[in-house]
Amino acid sequence: MNRSRRPKRRKSKVSKGQTYSGRRRADRGRRARRRARTERRRREHRQFKFRVKVVRYYRKLRKQVSEKRAVELTLARWQPTEPWHFPLCAGSIRQWHRTAKREGFAALRPKSKRPHTIHYQVPTVVVGIIFTLRRLFGWGGHRIAAELKGREIGQVSGRTVYKIFDRLGLPVKVYALKGRSDGIAYRRYEKDRPNAQWHIDLKHTTLSDGTKVYICIIIDDYSRYALAAVAGTSATTRWVTQVAQKAILRCGRPDEMVSDNGREFVSVWEDSLTKFGQLLAEYGIEHRKCAPYYPQGNGKAEAFIKTLDRELLTGRTFDTLEELQMALDRYLTYYNNYRRHSALDWQPPASRYTGRAITIRGLAGIPGIEPMATDPHWGESYCDPPIQITPLTAQNARALSVWIEPAQEATG
Repeated sequence: MNRSRRPKRRKSKVSKGQTYSGRRRADRGRRARRRARTERRRREHRQFKFRVKVVRYYRKLRKQVSEKRAVELTLARWQPTEPWHFPLCAGSIRQWHRTAKREGFAALRPKSKRPHTIHYQVPTVVVGIIFTLRRLFGWGGHRIAAELKGREIGQVSGRTVYKIFDRLGLPVKVYALKGRSDGIAYRRYEKDRPNAQWHIDLKHTTLSDGTKVYICIIIDDYSRYALAAVAGTSATTRWVTQVAQKAILRCGRPDEMVSDNGREFVSVWEDSLTKFGQLLAEYGIEHRKCAPYYPQGNGKAEAFIKTLDRELLTGRTFDTLEELQMALDRYLTYYNNYRRHSALDWQPPASRYTGRAITIRGLAGIPGIEPMATDPHWGESYCDPPIQITPLTAQNARALSVWIEPAQEATG
């Protein structure tokens, strides 16, 4: 029996204005809930003060007149005359008097009408993990939801995680998206294989004693794999060349290298190359330079620097260059192998760079929460060891020896 198939229907298109208006509506709703919560607490406090005044006035009259007359005078004194005044009756006066006499004035505070026990759908253990990840790393709701699902901890949506933020009192930045074009039609692109294009850039920071240091980072375009993150005290072209050629020795030769127009990458003289440019030219790597004042051309490197600054450098100080380099090495192991990337369909960069899947369960592999990962209370944790990139052969190493030796002499 043949059944007629329903015709396929295309999804409705969503414009940029619809996306922005939706975010603004969500922001207005969050502000309205905060205002309502604040107003409810103020009203409860005014009601508590009103009850205390009524009981004290009633007790003062009881010393002079009978109980019935004291109630009548209290009702006449506190008769509501404004819309915002609280209603009052004889039974309430007597009940508040007995409650204050038995338990004290603190018992007159209005009690919530919500049930004493609220059964949330998200387990308490998962809520604790969400709280920890938000406080330590500042992750958003959708990233935390993806990590929980991929690590088989729990399956919740990003919207549910944001509701948990609100319930726990965790601050969330309230903002509306603002489109920025500057008259430029921005276009995103992505290479179709590893080592087709690398991005290189510098990030500067300071040690605890104020010494300025630089971090040279190299990112693979296709997989977002961090090939290098090396700290140094001076951003010279020789140092950048050394970092680049070590990455080539370990990971292979890229077809293209993207950089900005910094003096460590590009010479100020026409028809002249820096050491970095000479290395790329000698090894047949095309050097693609961003347009001046256009950092979006090297956006993948800029995005990694932003992530590195937020998750590692902000709020931490390092006493020596060696201590900073050790922290960078640990972070790269986590970033490449265990941190899920939103642009890679929430997969770690190493799985896309090498084509090998990485098994991660529980809280394993996340730096800074090792005690939770080893505690059975937070669930079972397991992760595969980091994927090691196979070095180049000796023949390729000899081809680069002309550039390796000067760099080694400089460091020696």
